Amino acid sequence: MNPGTGVAQEQQSKSVTQVEALSVRESEDKSYVKVLSDHPGRATALTARQKAEIREIVGKAGENQRFICTAASLPGQRESMYRVSLIRAQLVCEYARTLVPSLKTTVQQKTTSVRKFNGRVVVVSK
Repeated sequence: MNPGTGVAQEQQSKSVTQVEALSVRESEDKSYVKVLSDHPGRATALTARQKAEIREIVGKAGENQRFICTAASLPGQRESMYRVSLIRAQLVCEYARTLVPSLKTTVQQKTTSVRKFNGRVVVVSK
């Protein structure tokens, strides 16, 4: 557990490099992966564009009941940046649950070596 976050992290050593930035990908098992657009600065609130992206993936997911929100961060950042990323991921999952209350959501944090994913939220619906 990360001090002050209260949310278990799953293997931060895994990197978030297998996702396609800013595009929804459909796999054979009807899972959808999307990297949400970037938050401005240190903001944690969802933008209108991000809400639209979440609505899009929830709409395409159909009967998928799992929604995984992953906070992506570069390794070696200050603790405050990890917390901001994790808060962003929590807000994404909370918003998805307001759209479909029956969704089972998971919030996690992973490190990535890809700079363009730093601070972004990766969403998986399966």
